Amino acid sequence: VSERLVLITAIRKDSTTGYKNVAFNRSKKKFEAKVQDGGKCVVLGSFDTAEEAATAYARSEYGRADAAKLLQPRPAPTAAGAEAIRQAESEGLTLATSSSSSSGYKGVTYYPKEKGSKKYTLKVTVGGKMVTLGYFATAEQAALFYARREAGRDTSDLTAPPPAPPPPPPLPLL
Repeated sequence: VSERLVLITAIRKDSTTGYKNVAFNRSKKKFEAKVQDGGKCVVLGSFDTAEEAATAYARSEYGRADAAKLLQPRPAPTAAGAEAIRQAESEGLTLATSSSSSSGYKGVTYYPKEKGSKKYTLKVTVGGKMVTLGYFATAEQAALFYARREAGRDTSDLTAPPPAPPPPPPLPLL
């Protein structure tokens, strides 16, 4: 019986292995799969390749729980959320998903008790400090802002569509 494993890609941009909970141990010259459980570090094993370590994590109870979160169907977005997804696609951006976020998107947190209509907060770490980038009506709008920021686009006006492409050069006169 073959098992269906989901190798979970790294959440952190500075990951050198590309896999969640997999790091290279320089002193052992091995890749380690390890997790935090109740404040304690649990080493799942040392391996020759990052893929082997990622597979060990995927087979563990921790990896299976992460995969289950990733495979859960996301609720259908609201009209405003669907518009943010369409906007991201039209700009060639990908909304960064996350299995560890309550909203399903990287850096986006849902606060149901927040007053007003903007219940989603986007936070990122800058220079080792947590910084709030904004408050949004939908998780998708916050994820779009994050994607624009990661792509180096202007994020000063959250509602503005992206700038139009430059016009083509004029055709030479014959």
